Amino acid sequence: MQLPAQLTTLAAFLVPGLALWLRSGYSYGPALMLLGALCFAPKWIRRRPEPATLWLAALLCAMAVMWFGLSELEMGLARWDRPVKFLLGAVCLFFVAAFPPRPEAFQWGLILGCVGAGGLGLWQVYGQGMDRANGYTNAIQWGNTALLMAIWLGVHMAVYWRQWHPAFKALAGAGMLMGLHASVLSASRGGWAALAAVVPLALFFVWKLRREALGRLVLGMLGMLLAVGLANESMLRNRMELAAREVNQFVGEQGTQSSMGIRLEQYRLAWDMIREKPLQGWGMRGYVQEMQRRVDGGSYSPSIREYNFIHNEILDLWVKMGIAGVLLQMTLFVSIAVLFWPTDRRMQCAAADPGRWRALLALRLSGVLLALCYGIFGMSQQFFVHNSGSLVFVFCLVTLWSGLLGQERAARLASSASTQARCP
Repeated sequence: MQLPAQLTTLAAFLVPGLALWLRSGYSYGPALMLLGALCFAPKWIRRRPEPATLWLAALLCAMAVMWFGLSELEMGLARWDRPVKFLLGAVCLFFVAAFPPRPEAFQWGLILGCVGAGGLGLWQVYGQGMDRANGYTNAIQWGNTALLMAIWLGVHMAVYWRQWHPAFKALAGAGMLMGLHASVLSASRGGWAALAAVVPLALFFVWKLRREALGRLVLGMLGMLLAVGLANESMLRNRMELAAREVNQFVGEQGTQSSMGIRLEQYRLAWDMIREKPLQGWGMRGYVQEMQRRVDGGSYSPSIREYNFIHNEILDLWVKMGIAGVLLQMTLFVSIAVLFWPTDRRMQCAAADPGRWRALLALRLSGVLLALCYGIFGMSQQFFVHNSGSLVFVFCLVTLWSGLLGQERAARLASSASTQARCP
């Protein structure tokens, strides 16, 4: 294996492997990718990327432009903190796509990341007495990322179940349980809604690809969720009761100071402002000034004054950037889901190689789930405001897409002497 490919393989392991249990652990893998992109620029810059890779890079650059606009309240170089992550992601996308990582590196990274997150969460809640685990970042970002990684690990377990050694199955299963446990310990209620979308999607693909395994999968999923739920029954019950109480207080005009009350008050403000400027938006500075004016006028609760971002990505982008901001982010998520979707034609290119077929399926499903889960996570939190949210998204996208390209190129080479299978 060439040195650049060895470097990207190591980075593919580090991106999920260190993200949740080391301070700024989500930065090590991206930093290694960037170092490789700079050191090996003469090698990758002369290669012509695939049209889909160019499209993804263009979307990341467009996101950088949008976030530059959303950072207008920042001063000096701080204004580039959020947009630069998308720009560097586009650069690294070209490098990693030219030298794709081995897909098993991402699997091992998921196991390490989930086990580390679960261990840290247990220590923070039961060892340090914290109300909710947060890793070393925001509890919502941390818990939702742990949930996504556990879901990814579950996908890989389902795809590779017959091929993995029993010891590796047990290790991966323990990792998935620890990742789910970390999500529960974070008490991030909004992210749990992702399971309502992920479970039907998983059942659909199992019904389509391995119908005879559908019953076992349902039992396995129920057993795992039941085990995690029983282990944290008290916390789950308290969080659900708290959510119901906060909504009732808000409806009864008795409380906008709670987590749920602040969100609902923000949504009310955002909708009122969107109706006044639905197309062009207010801009970041305009939103903050208008929000403070309306709060001072007594129209809205002072509890929302300290937040510059609304806890809902669609409403936040719409009120500030207008309909164009919403369409850009939706285009990003939809494009990822469409490009990764495992159609019969796309999977046919590796039909003669079961091992590569499984790798393609696991990578494609992981990419679809990246877009789906981030879209759902954003319904109750502005995920890209935080370093962990943007870095995990961008560089997991880079890792999954480049790994997919690598497997498809290998499949084309393997079938070059035959006319039976061609990757689209």
